[in-house]
Order: sequence, then C-alpha cells, then structure tokens
Amino acid sequence: MAVLRAFANKQAIAFPLLSDEGSHVMRRLGLLNERVQEDHAAYGIKPDPRHTNLPYPGVFVLDEAGVIVAKRFHESYRERDSGAALLAQTLRVLEPRPPRAADFPGPSIVVGAWLDSPTYSFFQRMHLNLELRLAPGFRIGAPGAPHGIAPLTVQVAETPGVEAGAAEWPDAEESRRAGQDGPALMHGGTIRGLVPLTFAAAPGAGDLLVTATVSYQLRDDAGRLLEPSSVEVRVCVSELAMVDRALPVRQGA
Repeated sequence: MAVLRAFANKQAIAFPLLSDEGSHVMRRLGLLNERVQEDHAAYGIKPDPRHTNLPYPGVFVLDEAGVIVAKRFHESYRERDSGAALLAQTLRVLEPRPPRAADFPGPSIVVGAWLDSPTYSFFQRMHLNLELRLAPGFRIGAPGAPHGIAPLTVQVAETPGVEAGAAEWPDAEESRRAGQDGPALMHGGTIRGLVPLTFAAAPGAGDLLVTATVSYQLRDDAGRLLEPSSVEVRVCVSELAMVDRALPVRQGA
C-alpha cells in the first residue's frame, strides 16, 4: 500500500488505487502472465525479477449495477492503451476534436487528422483519428461498398516502430439510385474513423511522423460518381519517457 500511495502522490492521482498483494485476485481471474520469462529467453532477454507475477494489461467495463459488460486485454505486458483509446474501444465514446488537429483538403472533402495524444511511450496504443467532412450534396462509398463504387480505405505508410491496424468506421446507410442493381453502402455529412496504432519502437526512437492515405469515391445527389481520389494526412507525435525512466541519448543528438 505504501508503494501505491507514493506512486499516487508523485503522479497526482486522485482516484482510488487497488492493491492485489500476492496476486491472488489476478490468479483467480486468469490474468497472471506466467510466460514472461520464457518469452524473454526466446528473444535473448536476460531474466529480471521485475518481470515476474505480471498481469495481462487490460480493463473490465462495468455497468451501473457492477456487471461486467465488456473487457479488453493485450497479450504483451508492455502494451498499454491511451485513455482516449480505451473510451473509444470499450464505451464507443469519442473525445472532441482537439485544437492540435490538422486539416487536409481534397476534392469535395476535408480530412481532419490527429492522434489521441500528442506524445507516445514505448508500446503505447492509441488511435489515428480521421474526420471526413463532405461537401453538401455528396456521399462517400463505405468500406466494402459494392456496385462499382470505390470503397473508403486507409493505408498507413510504413514507419519503423509503428504498427497499424484496420480502420474502424461507423455503420453506413443503404443508398439507392436509379439504374443501380441493389443498394450501396454510403456515408454522408461528417464521419469519424479510427485507425489503431501501436508504438513499438525501442525507447529513444524520438519524434515520429505518421503518414496515411485516405482513398475514396464520392457520389452527388444526382447520382453522378466522381473519379476516385485520395488525400494524404500527416501527424507528428513526440516521444515521452515512461514513468520514472529517462529516454536514452540518441546518437548524433
């Protein structure tokens, strides 16, 4: 308890922290990762007493009655979600667009882009937020849109130490037009997608630039299809040292 109290005081944490001395609760819930030393040995990492009795990182989501309604866990003890990523993944709550967001215009569209946080730490998970604002009178083909409409896709450029997952978009609406064989899935107005990113670069990687290409096709209210197009977005993120650790000095810095 003294360790938690000191940590809370140092980090100015005002909410209660729970202690599981002896890891009894973690064992009962099956959350104890007993393979850490074995996995480290496979990669040539020397044993470290700090890497024992470690839990799988994750969260349980409880409703107002205390019933678990969702959970989210990672296999690696190093991986941690940002607060905004947890809210988005578990409760579908999206934080408002921050002032640091940047806009990238394209034909009849503006793509806003930002990360959950302006900083990252080793093995932190967060989202690349993409806010698509369509010009009035236009709709955009959703992922998997059939009937000759190019679907909405996101391609994250390869960046050393950054792992990208599949983009997640809100549900699209079925849209029909004359001469079309069946409905097409389309978005209108403003939509927001999330691309999960894991920053796996070793500490000392420094500031990074995340670049992604949003490809799409628009259709106007008269049913005319515009040519497929794309917008490139770029977001910078600064490296932040983990708690109680300093970043290595980069060579040449």
